[in-house]
Amino acid sequence: MRMLRYEIKKFFSKTVNRAILIVVILIAAAYSFLAAGSIRYTDANGENPDGIGKIAAGRKLAADKNQWKGELTAERIADVVQSYKGLRRQYQGEVPDNEYGKTVQSYWDILNFTANVYTMEPNFLPDVIDQISEEDVNYIYDIYGDNLQKAAEEYGETSEQEEFIKEQYGKLEIPVEYEAYDSWETMPMYIQTYVIILAVVIGFMAAGIFDEEFRNHAELVFFAAKYGRSKAIRNKIAAGIITATAVYWTGVGIMTLISFGIMGTSGFHMPYQFEDPDSVYAMTQGQRYLLIVVCGYIASLLSASVTMLVTAKMRTAKVAVCIPFFMFCVMLFIARSLSDVTRVVYYTTDVLTNVLQAVKVPTLFQIGDFVILQIPFVMVLYSAVSIILLPFIYRSYSRYGLH
Repeated sequence: MRMLRYEIKKFFSKTVNRAILIVVILIAAAYSFLAAGSIRYTDANGENPDGIGKIAAGRKLAADKNQWKGELTAERIADVVQSYKGLRRQYQGEVPDNEYGKTVQSYWDILNFTANVYTMEPNFLPDVIDQISEEDVNYIYDIYGDNLQKAAEEYGETSEQEEFIKEQYGKLEIPVEYEAYDSWETMPMYIQTYVIILAVVIGFMAAGIFDEEFRNHAELVFFAAKYGRSKAIRNKIAAGIITATAVYWTGVGIMTLISFGIMGTSGFHMPYQFEDPDSVYAMTQGQRYLLIVVCGYIASLLSASVTMLVTAKMRTAKVAVCIPFFMFCVMLFIARSLSDVTRVVYYTTDVLTNVLQAVKVPTLFQIGDFVILQIPFVMVLYSAVSIILLPFIYRSYSRYGLH
């Protein structure tokens, strides 16, 4: 335990690591305020707050929309549609900003949801609402159910996959319990970018744990020590994993606390399908955020394991520190360009840091009769890889100088 504490203390005593940690924390704070300031709120005069007033927009918007909080029955949806159609007729198609702020803004999400489940396209067009008849609104959940049935038949390439998708859709609670969810809709874009930064940074920092002796030409002394080839190496590996964990959750924790402290947590339990109606991931807005965070943690552990292994193998961190950038940044663009050519790219490392896009695509993996979604499969795969690599790190480093 004393050796482990020494390795961790040595890690955080390095000036470069301290500087990186300060930058990581500053980025977390900056992203938090950027996220809070990106929410658009319109007051009853049609004005959008400027400056410091933008920071409070999230809570104001949630308070306005939560007039409709509760079970979203077909009758309540009909009231919303009727109100919006009336305003469209009154203003000849263009609702002015002041009327939007007074009325439409509060039920804008409900209009989006209605148009989305009617067309199964996650883009709101006012003309779609004009096309929806009163009878359609009264049976909107029946229409949604029929459209989900068609989606399951379209996305399922086998009977097992089709049945699996239907089971996923069957988990959705109808009618929907509505609550304003703008903070949970906004934050994933920022936290996903931030976890990429953390994964790359953690890889860079972890590589230094095994590079230090070689860089300082102290490897002969290290390996000549009583526990140099056993406990000392195991403690180096443990220090890498522990520090990666500490850095990751400190950064994510600070960003999460600041962001939701400003914007509020309204809408955690809102179904993700309210935003993306035919997604096969049966989860809430809050669960999507947690999914991004957990996937980012797995990416960070993988980053630490891979860089430690490469450093131990090559006796230098120069190549190792580039690998996380390739795995989570470069690979993202390669996967996009090859996605129409091979399905292999659906299970590469970049999926861990691109959850927002992955949940929109009904990608399934099947072995025999067993069907699993893309993200859970990738999470299990790279969690296992991160653990499996640890003995190889130990072996690679401990064999240095042996013939």
